[in-house]
Amino acid sequence: MNQIVRSEAKKVAVLREMPPQRDAPSCSTGLQVLTRSVLVAAMAMPQESHIHIKGAREHNLRNLEVRIPRGKLVVVTGVSGSGKSSLVFDTLYAEGYRKYMESLSTRARQVLEQIKRPDVDFIHGLSPVLAIEQRTGGDSPRSTVGSVTEIEDYARLLWAHAGEQFCPKDGGRVVQHSVSETVGRLLDAEAGSRLILLAPLPVSKPAALREEIPRLRQRGFQRVRIAGEIKSLDESHLIPTGARELAVEIVIDRIVLDADQRSRLTDSLELAFREGGERAIALLSRDGSGWIARNLAHQRACEVCGDVFEKPTPSHFSPNSPAGACPDCGGIGQAMRFDEALVVPDGSKSVRGGAIKPWRIGGRNSIIRNNAMLKQLAEQLPFDPEVPWRRLPEETRNTILHGAGSRTFTFRFRRGQPAVETEFSGVIPLLAEARRTSRSDGFRARLAAYQVAGDCPGCAGERINRRSAAVRVGGVNLPGFLANDVEAVNQ
Repeated sequence: MNQIVRSEAKKVAVLREMPPQRDAPSCSTGLQVLTRSVLVAAMAMPQESHIHIKGAREHNLRNLEVRIPRGKLVVVTGVSGSGKSSLVFDTLYAEGYRKYMESLSTRARQVLEQIKRPDVDFIHGLSPVLAIEQRTGGDSPRSTVGSVTEIEDYARLLWAHAGEQFCPKDGGRVVQHSVSETVGRLLDAEAGSRLILLAPLPVSKPAALREEIPRLRQRGFQRVRIAGEIKSLDESHLIPTGARELAVEIVIDRIVLDADQRSRLTDSLELAFREGGERAIALLSRDGSGWIARNLAHQRACEVCGDVFEKPTPSHFSPNSPAGACPDCGGIGQAMRFDEALVVPDGSKSVRGGAIKPWRIGGRNSIIRNNAMLKQLAEQLPFDPEVPWRRLPEETRNTILHGAGSRTFTFRFRRGQPAVETEFSGVIPLLAEARRTSRSDGFRARLAAYQVAGDCPGCAGERINRRSAAVRVGGVNLPGFLANDVEAVNQ
């Protein structure tokens, strides 16, 4: 392997400082080639003793002919404009890279960068080459060693084409089956079972579903499943009242799985995929022992939950692309978060005495609302708001800062207004929401004083979204590969 190092600062291609040799070949352009033997087994090429370049006319080279010995450390020196870069990079490296590209498939050549043929009569004895170019590092927080050296570009290509997809929710394998394969699997594994085939509709509010039910009836469907219960479309008050969104599935077919029913099952499954957005649900029952749901998908989907996935491309592994970047941090890997030590800087103060410092800034109405919420939370949780913060139980402090989960509380924020029953998400999530939705630059700047930079909670600092991070090659995802040092990767 011929290693070529380029120094942009001195405009000289060198590997190390070396004294000139008397027998060093030179040319009329002022370019000089110096050699020194090195014990590098990988560079020893017995089939050729040298690299012969003849008729090099790239840029300012004038029909140059030179022989570069193999198995030696070669340094090219010369004054500015003598043709060092034209010989080493634009001629020698360009021809080696072009020959390497010719050995690849057509599809690979479409992805990799193309280099034009250099203006030279011939180059004999040339093996594939590696060019290492000196560059100044950038200041962007998105730049890494992998991106600057372009190792990450080739790694993304490898993970896109050779990676094995897994679901980040449940760890299930992401596979793609045709309709005939799905039918065959059902008949082989569940022969003799009763099947109810469902097509899931998008989760919608009751008002939208009431408009959709007459359309389903006109198209010939007779039953739907709502909240786990199969009902006829002719029933009155089919859709319950309320504002909560509902999951509704169309009953496509009811059948006993048997080899004679293959054609009917295939038609029904195609209809279910068409109505359910490439997804379907199979309810299976054997010997009347209850129904078991299996998620089916026509596209790439998780074997466990049935979520549909896109086919991965290199852009899905790039933190600089919307397709691959973590939606929480935008691909930077870090996010500002409120720190408990800054939110409650003085543990000797009580909740009523102002222990929660950022809740004492902002407009008058927001401060009154915050105080009222803490007072009513103390009555219902309960805790004593006069006790110093550090003496409150740890569970109580955690509930105040991070919320009480699904537990609901009754709050009245203003006199004369009805009480509202709602969940308490916690002081820190409420602060994050206030900073995100506030239109006041000054208020957001004051809240920023209580934040610190840390790993993004959405991607844990890996910069790409969870679906992309779940693709593995040899059991390793792309962020895990890029986090290794060179020795670990080589092993």
